[in-house]
Amino acid sequence: MLRGQGSLFLATRKGVLVLGLPLIASGTPAPMWWAHHSGCAWAAAWLTVRGRTFLGARELLDDPGWSGQLQWFDSHSSKWSGHRPDLVGFVSDAAIAIEVELATKSKPRLDAILNLHLAWIIARKTNGVIYICGAEEGCRRVERAAQRVGPYRTDRQFRIETLDTIKAQTAAAHDQHRGTRDQAAA
Repeated sequence: MLRGQGSLFLATRKGVLVLGLPLIASGTPAPMWWAHHSGCAWAAAWLTVRGRTFLGARELLDDPGWSGQLQWFDSHSSKWSGHRPDLVGFVSDAAIAIEVELATKSKPRLDAILNLHLAWIIARKTNGVIYICGAEEGCRRVERAAQRVGPYRTDRQFRIETLDTIKAQTAAAHDQHRGTRDQAAA
């Protein structure tokens, strides 16, 4: 990544083999994906400091049960695509899908993704979805799409946060944990 933007690490194919993980290693991400992968890493850290377990991108790729089918219409034709959430976090045994939404999607495609999440909630595959957006405008776009798609019954089923909020909450939780650990050591 560019100097001053932090670091982004990924497990190489050799690293995955050495660890004996039953996963397919990812290739080196193109620069256009760095911000998204960094956002996913922050979401994973956010879950970790809260003591939550989660499935990451490679684990979701390995489990076809987390791949849904989307259909949407643009001005010219019908589109079909597969879709997986970026992460799935667990609160007790309840699955929560997490979407890191940094790039603007077309309204019909975003609506199709939200319809998929709503179907998963109705089927009790997940208990909700959390959208993590890069900016307030992204949050507003996702909120408008959720209103178009239909009824998420509670704030626990549908939540939107900015990436800056996730970073701040993660850093605060980490600092609190470190302070508690330092006091215990003293």
